[in-house]
Amino acid sequence: MTGQYEIEVYNNRVHYSLTIRRNITIIQGDSATGKTALINLISQYEANGASSGITLICEKSCVNLSGSNWQAYLSTLHDCIVFVDEGAPFIRSRKFASAIKGSDNYYVLIYRDALPELPYSIEEIYGLQTVRPSQKYITAKRVYNEMVHLYNSAPNQAIRPNTVVTEDSNSGFEFFSCIFKDRCVSSQGKDKILEYLRTHDTASETLVIADGAAFGANIEAIMSFIKSHERKCVLYAPESFEYLILSSGVLEVSDDVLRQTYRYADSRKYFSWEEFYTAYLIERSVGTVYQYNKHALPEAYLTAGSIKKISATLPEQIRPERL
Repeated sequence: MTGQYEIEVYNNRVHYSLTIRRNITIIQGDSATGKTALINLISQYEANGASSGITLICEKSCVNLSGSNWQAYLSTLHDCIVFVDEGAPFIRSRKFASAIKGSDNYYVLIYRDALPELPYSIEEIYGLQTVRPSQKYITAKRVYNEMVHLYNSAPNQAIRPNTVVTEDSNSGFEFFSCIFKDRCVSSQGKDKILEYLRTHDTASETLVIADGAAFGANIEAIMSFIKSHERKCVLYAPESFEYLILSSGVLEVSDDVLRQTYRYADSRKYFSWEEFYTAYLIERSVGTVYQYNKHALPEAYLTAGSIKKISATLPEQIRPERL
């Protein structure tokens, strides 16, 4: 599935409004925030249609996935928006992650904790917010929504890091090692970033760079660490390193692909937008000096001109003073 979809579902007591644009959307929140009521509306409408007293407006069919026979039911669903409540015991399982990979459905997962088996974006983690209390009109608001994906207690404050930690150990690490000379280390994967920060607790200013398109399961733990420590630590989470290259102008690419990725990143082919941006960069660079390799960065990306263009995509707060 591709595309962006507006969902409105309501009865005479409550009204929900959601926008879904990726294959995995997470809705978080404590008890009594309206998550279960949303699932109940979806489920009742699926079972009884308009006779349920519920109105559901969406271009795609919206269904609720639950119960012990979830795998059999899921195999019958195509081109749907599938809602799963946190009470479903399979939601955290590797079996569920495997079942939805390559699916032509979108998934809205209601779960207050991390789902480490799934590569979901920090951009698609929402909390439910009542915007018109008298009418109980509820919409989804991003939990992590700073425009430049900089996360710390003072996001407008510049940082001159003594240490730069990347999740990437390949091309991204190679590039950032060039612009942050003698300061760059790799955590060897996104799941090891927190361990690195905990075991290298120095007084230095630290910049963490991660691929936001698949960092959703890690963001809360990293943010909790940053907020609880006195040292200055900032998380920078663009969609991916490949996205930075595509945005830089080093290669000629379609602006529309970057602005409206949801129109191109088919959920059947790409489990996350990170995978899409990598595939798109490889496609656009094939046969050129910029032919992209995720494991080793071609020299063309490390020339002074390319470094300047790619670095210009970084927020000013973290951009090196000298390049």
